[in-house]
Amino acid sequence: MSSNGADRRKFARLDLALTVSYRVSGQSGGQPADPREAVSSDISLGGLRLMTPGPLENGTLLDLEILLGEEDDRPLTASGEVMWQNKISPTSYETGIMIRGMPNEDKSRFMQFVFDQMAKVVS
Repeated sequence: MSSNGADRRKFARLDLALTVSYRVSGQSGGQPADPREAVSSDISLGGLRLMTPGPLENGTLLDLEILLGEEDDRPLTASGEVMWQNKISPTSYETGIMIRGMPNEDKSRFMQFVFDQMAKVVS
């Protein structure tokens, strides 16, 4: 049996441009890497696609901060894993991130945000 990409998706996706800061988890060498900034090109409850300025290897674990652009300007924090990446220009990479973990309070805010955005699309 074959299945297409839509059949494998667990969550609906929204094409939203959110600012996301990321850094490689657990980097050693005495000083943590400065966070890099990226923009999402779609999001779901299970992950997001980012436009990153540099390459990341599949399996790389990331610490994420997601800005929802709401009145509550606290970023959501999450851990993610790079699942795939495509180079689209010399300085831009399309990167698929699976969300591996998120604090419960942030997960609730994220779920509410996604559902609110979906309701705007449907209505």
